[in-house]
Amino acid sequence: MSTTASAMRMTQALIRAVQTRPRQRATVCNGRTRTWAEVGERVARLAAALRQLGVQRGGRVAILALNSDRYIEALYAAAWAGLVVVPLNTRWSAEEIRFALADCAAQAILVDDDFVPLVGPMLPGSMVRSAIHLGEVATPSGFLDYETLVTEAQPMPDEGGADDDLFSIFYTGGTTGQPKGVMLTHRNVNLAGLVWISSLFVNAQTVYLHAAGMFHLAGAGPVFAVTQAGGTHVCLPRFEPEAIFETIQAQRVNYCLFVPTMINTLLNHPRRAEFDLTSVHDCHYGGSPIPDAVLLAAMQTLPTWRFHQGYGMTETTALLSVLPWPYHLDTPERPARRLSVGLPVVGVEVRIVDPTGQEVPRGTVGEIVARGGVITPGYWHQPEASAAALQDGWLHTGDGAYMDDEGFLFIVDRLKDMIISGAENIYSGEVENAIYKLPGVLECAVFAVPDAQWGERVHAVVVPKEGETLTAEQVVAHCRTLIAGYKCPRSIVIQTERLPTSAAGKIQKALLREPHWQGRQRAV
Repeated sequence: MSTTASAMRMTQALIRAVQTRPRQRATVCNGRTRTWAEVGERVARLAAALRQLGVQRGGRVAILALNSDRYIEALYAAAWAGLVVVPLNTRWSAEEIRFALADCAAQAILVDDDFVPLVGPMLPGSMVRSAIHLGEVATPSGFLDYETLVTEAQPMPDEGGADDDLFSIFYTGGTTGQPKGVMLTHRNVNLAGLVWISSLFVNAQTVYLHAAGMFHLAGAGPVFAVTQAGGTHVCLPRFEPEAIFETIQAQRVNYCLFVPTMINTLLNHPRRAEFDLTSVHDCHYGGSPIPDAVLLAAMQTLPTWRFHQGYGMTETTALLSVLPWPYHLDTPERPARRLSVGLPVVGVEVRIVDPTGQEVPRGTVGEIVARGGVITPGYWHQPEASAAALQDGWLHTGDGAYMDDEGFLFIVDRLKDMIISGAENIYSGEVENAIYKLPGVLECAVFAVPDAQWGERVHAVVVPKEGETLTAEQVVAHCRTLIAGYKCPRSIVIQTERLPTSAAGKIQKALLREPHWQGRQRAV
């Protein structure tokens, strides 16, 4: 653990919030409101409880739960105790959850009401020693009660890590068919929070609505920033339009984050006009390209809202560039930049390079590479994947783009084999790996095609073995037994003709994708 005076620690944000905002609202959730002083006390108690359960410094603690005030407390308690927190995707299949728990060797897991039935059968024979229930109903058999642990433990001093010590593992899709654990350090998450504060106007008066899942950095990133600023976290378990409207009105929420599909849903909800949403001053969006018509409709329908676009990925601790509100508007001095993903954030270097790693001239399409304090040190126990992504200190994003003369980034294609549907990253290799396990499949190709609702959808072309008959329904049903539902193909073509291949025998997905994207400004 780093002990230098300049050390960056995840817990610094909480200590400062308790010190400077002790009586201010820290969390609001399910009828509970707690101050920063109360949250600080509870975090120190939960940290002590985790250590008493036998999870030692550097041990992994997983969380499989919907958003809540307790989720936020658990993130900081793990850091306070010097542990590594592993948020798990709430949309994963049982198989994916088992893999992640085994891969990170989690010693404890925190689970809410929705996931007790899924996790319970996994515990016998696993490395997980303790399962903690942080839900709202009575604690089920075999689980420890969250509130009892917090109440009975004596608060422990801050023994968290710092700087390049590991804080978390966030799993993302893998090209080989299994999720990859993106390692994030205390330095990474501290700097990511400061990026939000400097680029996206988060401050002590921020009343932030958490509707995006905290297992994802679009949901967890704002946790870091709002805590650093000493603002207020308002938590909803999931995205539900009427609950969003009611909470904004009741809590006077002034900051939100939504992916484009959520914004479109809110705009078209029949009850939207019944609620006062004027307290919102800022709305961050990202995760997938937003149709300009939807964005313009949002700007007109919600005139008090300033919209800010963010581009990034798990490997960059979320944000790599931001398009602030002023650039959404046409002015006499400049046209709007709504098709751009914005300017590189403070503290990050971004280049557009050719396949040899050389920077290309402005306006020329190449790959986005980046370096800086928010960049992951690599993938958990995957040195080869880490070396491929991080070359000479630069993260290779796999996104094709160009940079104009003023530094604005314009993404035009995706170089890596990934689909982004409804802000979820889906690697084609994961889906293909599942499809190939279905008896009767000779070959398949999975790629992104445009979708009016989700931005992109998972599309599969499947060739059966000679004499075999397959249906799209069979393929989807099979995939659902192996991977999360959102990763399963939403459209499938079954054909007898073999897929096109290169001279080296590789399936040419570009040829299969091209007809679906003709006439569009972006190929993603």
